[in-house]
Order: sequence, then C-alpha cells, then structure tokens
Amino acid sequence: MSYPQQPYQPPQYPPNNSNTLSIVGIVLGSVAFIFCPPGFGIAGIICGVVANSKGERLAGTAIGVSIAGLVVGMVLGFLVFRSMYSG
Repeated sequence: MSYPQQPYQPPQYPPNNSNTLSIVGIVLGSVAFIFCPPGFGIAGIICGVVANSKGERLAGTAIGVSIAGLVVGMVLGFLVFRSMYSG
C-alpha cells in the first residue's frame, strides 16, 4: 500500500516577541527632543527600521517617535539659538 507524498513544508518558527530594538528606538527618539536631535533622531530611525525588518510590534512607534524627536528637536534648537543671538 502506497501513501501519497506530502508536499515539503518548511519549519515554522515562532513570531518575534522581542521589542528590544523598538524600545531602543523610542528612547533615542525621546532623547532627541532635547539633546542632539540629528544624532539621536537618526539613530532612533535606524533602530526603528531594523526593528521593522525583524517584525517587531513596536517598530512603527519607534520610527514615528524618532522622526518627531528629530523634527521638533531641530525646531526647538533653532528657536533657542535664534532667541539667544537676536538683539
């Protein structure tokens, strides 16, 4: 008696439950509001994008917070330096 061959199924891996890179991206984006927006904001965006490629759940939040930290931090920095050096 012969059984029909089953198609090959690749092994199923569990979903990635780690949000480590996403959390690092959120923290970096939050720090970018006050300290060195270009450095911390861009680093947060990179962490968010890498987290997104790994399928982390909070990756979109990390990218959003980092972009907001970058933009708002740059605007705040511009306003502070403008008010310091205007007569």
